[in-house]
Formats: sequence, structure tokens, C-alpha cells
Amino acid sequence: MAPADCVVFEDSGAGIAAGRAAGMTVVGVGPRAAFHEPDVVVEDLTGVRVETVGDGTVRLYVG
Repeated sequence: MAPADCVVFEDSGAGIAAGRAAGMTVVGVGPRAAFHEPDVVVEDLTGVRVETVGDGTVRLYVG
């Protein structure tokens, strides 16, 4: 799987930096995550929904 097809969920600066360096989409979790410039920030994982569609594709909804 290509890094661009992966999503990282992280709450630490080091984890966010590692995900970005690897070329992955980074979802920062928690209020401090925004300081490390992830692609998206959620307060906690209750703001994330994962859905599998008929062809096996996984869709991720954040917000």
C-alpha cells in the first residue's frame, strides 16, 4: 500500500511529524495536535467514522 493511501491518527508532535514525513494523511487527535499542523484535527476519535462500501473501498469521515 502506498503511503498516500494511508491515514495516521496521532496525538503527539513526533507522531504527526513521522506521518507527514512518510507521506501519509495525518489526523491529529486532541487539542494540542493542532500545534503540529496535521492535515485535519479532531477533538477525539468520536469525531471519526469509517465505512466500507460494496467494492471493499474504505471511506473515512472526519468532522
